[in-house]
Amino acid sequence: MKQFLYATAFLLPFASTAQQPDSSAAEASAKAVYRENNYVSFLPGTIRLLDGHLIQGYVPIPTMYPGIGTDFIYYRAHPKSKPKPKKQTVEISRVHSITAGAHYLETMLLPDGSDELYDQEILAERFVNGPVEVFLQAEAQSIPVPIPVAGSILGAAIPYTNSHFFVRRNGFLMQVYRGSFKEVMSQYLQDYPELAAKVRAGEKDYHYRNMISIITEFNAHIGSTSGTGQ
Repeated sequence: MKQFLYATAFLLPFASTAQQPDSSAAEASAKAVYRENNYVSFLPGTIRLLDGHLIQGYVPIPTMYPGIGTDFIYYRAHPKSKPKPKKQTVEISRVHSITAGAHYLETMLLPDGSDELYDQEILAERFVNGPVEVFLQAEAQSIPVPIPVAGSILGAAIPYTNSHFFVRRNGFLMQVYRGSFKEVMSQYLQDYPELAAKVRAGEKDYHYRNMISIITEFNAHIGSTSGTGQ
């Protein structure tokens, strides 16, 4: 299994914008957030284990680099509550997903070529939810990148040097590699020939780092054509 090593400072999250709560829910959620440092916040949420067991508590959500690549901690209550709750450790190999407000992270279980699944032991955050889902996990960089403005990542190139994209359609999960992006994604997007052609040609704003906006455009097209019966 391929491990993605993280510095001690970041046991997690970052501001996903695939789904946004209403203003009242956002306000309530903001009051519940515990900001540990520049790399992670803890929010009330649920950890779902691979065996189906659910754990409720304050779960880590990355705020600088999306995704989790190592065992992590959570709290059963607000970290600043009295009496102070103990840190609880979870092995990432036991986790299926984490849900906290608008954030959803899932363990990337990929086919290994023999109808089996292998776990890369990373939780990637979902940034697009639709006919095709997009998950992203990014590794730390020597020079930290600014936290993206809410919503901006949907229409802009990702700022990460070492990033790992995954797409899922009709239940099939696939990792998209930077080196084979044009070839693989132009085939993947063949239901939208115009978009596939832009990716194949490497047009401006249709590169690997634009995956989120590309799939957002694809989903919008699929939704519009299905609505007209085409």
